[in-house]
Amino acid sequence: NFLHEDIKQACICIGTFVDGKILTQWLGKNALTKAQFWSATKIVPLINTVCQVNIKYPNCDIDNCAIRDGDGQQDDIYFYDLAKDMVSYTENIASSNSLAAMFKRFETRIGLEQWLKKTTGNNDLNFLDDYGEDPFLENPEIFDTIKQQVLLRAAENSPQEDNLVSAYDLTRLISMLGWHYYLEQRSRLRGAQWNSLKSIVRAMGNDTARYADAAIKTLGMDSAISSPVIISKLGQGVSSIRGTVETVYVALVRFVDDRPKATGKPAKLRTLALTLRGQKAIYSSSNGDSEARELDARVAAEVTEILRRLFAEEFS
Repeated sequence: NFLHEDIKQACICIGTFVDGKILTQWLGKNALTKAQFWSATKIVPLINTVCQVNIKYPNCDIDNCAIRDGDGQQDDIYFYDLAKDMVSYTENIASSNSLAAMFKRFETRIGLEQWLKKTTGNNDLNFLDDYGEDPFLENPEIFDTIKQQVLLRAAENSPQEDNLVSAYDLTRLISMLGWHYYLEQRSRLRGAQWNSLKSIVRAMGNDTARYADAAIKTLGMDSAISSPVIISKLGQGVSSIRGTVETVYVALVRFVDDRPKATGKPAKLRTLALTLRGQKAIYSSSNGDSEARELDARVAAEVTEILRRLFAEEFS
């Protein structure tokens, strides 16, 4: 309830470590409401691809894999390089939207939607759309450069519909990614191995959004913490149907709070996963630029307040 009214959907999962096990506390604001979460959902096919490969080949490290053009028109490109380019929007290889559409080719749209439902436990979602561009490769293959064999091929194409998920879905997914090592086997992403998931984690460290980084600096936390890890994915767009500008931020933050050491106590590991979806109406005479800047500042302020509360232990 402390979040600003421009934040329409939110979900926060706070992790606490007790006797080597992770305990979680969940908070939400319309956390299960279906909505368009724009490019933040691009992490879904990325994680699904790793799960598919590791289910078939548990010993495979995705860092050793390249994506090969099944039509033979493009050179092989390493999985990590493609994932990083998609997250960072640098377009060293291709546009982020075309790369995300390509990663969706490794599963049927229905199959990917069902996987997401089974992974999060939420059956009220739709994930049958791409990202407005043709796939970078229509027939991609996952090729293991060590074994010299194709591990995964493109699935049959199918009609597109909508991508409508919830803040909970994305928070659940990024928490399962970032906390994989700490979760019991039954709670982990099915089939996924940490060696392969680390490739996605590294790629998500290149997100263009820096809300959590700025919050840590604004709060002066950078002098009181160590070993910070931030992975995230930004989503932004203008909805002509709703007449709004929209910003989505899904992130996982992990750091060591060194303050207790001043009193002879051990440092504390603090971590949370979050998803915020902000939305602001565009004035009829505006192209949305000023509203987008205001919304950007609002999301930054809310992320700062969330981390302040985590740092001050106000969630417990």
